[in-house]
Amino acid sequence: PVAPCPGHEAIGVVSLAQLYEVALAKQKDPVLALRGTTLPALVGSLVGSARSLGLHVVPR
Repeated sequence: PVAPCPGHEAIGVVSLAQLYEVALAKQKDPVLALRGTTLPALVGSLVGSARSLGLHVVPR
């Protein structure tokens, strides 16, 4: 499910630590490795995706 007004209404919560773990798994993707995608860039992308889906990103 996606929030009716992403950015204004949260449908869930995800922590930066959880997004970091997802980024570590995604970093193993050969396509991302060939592009030279860095871990901070992956985390940033995941934060943006989470927010656009209506998830509130918290530090811990």
